Amino acid sequence: MIYQDDTPVRIKGTIYWAALLLFLGYQLCNFFVPNSDMILAARVMAAGFYAVVLYVYGPDAWRALWKNDPISSDYLIVGIWLSFASHLGQTAYSIAYRLAPSDWFLNSEIVSFIIMGSVVGAALHICAPGSLDGQVPRRNRIALGIGVGIATLVVGLLLVTRPDIRPLIERTRPYIGDWFHTGALRGIGEPPA
Repeated sequence: MIYQDDTPVRIKGTIYWAALLLFLGYQLCNFFVPNSDMILAARVMAAGFYAVVLYVYGPDAWRALWKNDPISSDYLIVGIWLSFASHLGQTAYSIAYRLAPSDWFLNSEIVSFIIMGSVVGAALHICAPGSLDGQVPRRNRIALGIGVGIATLVVGLLLVTRPDIRPLIERTRPYIGDWFHTGALRGIGEPPA
C-alpha cells in the first residue's frame, strides 16, 4: 500500500477541523469579497463535495438499487446517493440563478423534481430501521406520520394564506445581512460620489 494512515479518525475531530477551516477561510475572504461572490464560492465548493459523495457512493448505490433482496443498509446507501444528487441539483440551480436571475427560471418546473429527490432519499432513510448495529435508525412510523401531516398542513396553510413575510425578513437584516459591509468603503484614490 502506497499510503497507509493508522491514525484513528474521530467524528468530532473531523467536524471540528472541517468547521474551523471552513469558518476561518470564509471569514478571511469575506473581509474583502462581496457576500454575493462568497455565496457563489460556497455553492461551488459545496457542489464539488456533493459530486465527490456521488462518485464515492455511486457504485454501491447502483448495486444496492438492483439487488433482488436488498438489506436495510442498501436503503441507506441509495438514500444517501439520492439526497446528495438532489443537493447537487439544487446547488447547480442556485448557481445558475445567481449568474442569470430571471422570473421564469425561478419558477421552473424542474425545481420541484430536483427537490423531491431529497424527499425520496429521506423516505429511504426512514424505511431502513435497524440497518446499523440493529438499532440505527429507529423505527418510528408515528414520527413519519406526524412529520408528513404537519408538512401537509403547512403547505395547505401557505397556499391558502400566501403570507407576506417581507417585513419579518427585513427585521432580520441587521443580524444576517452583510456583516462586514463589503464593498461599502470607497477604494483608495476613488473620487467621492
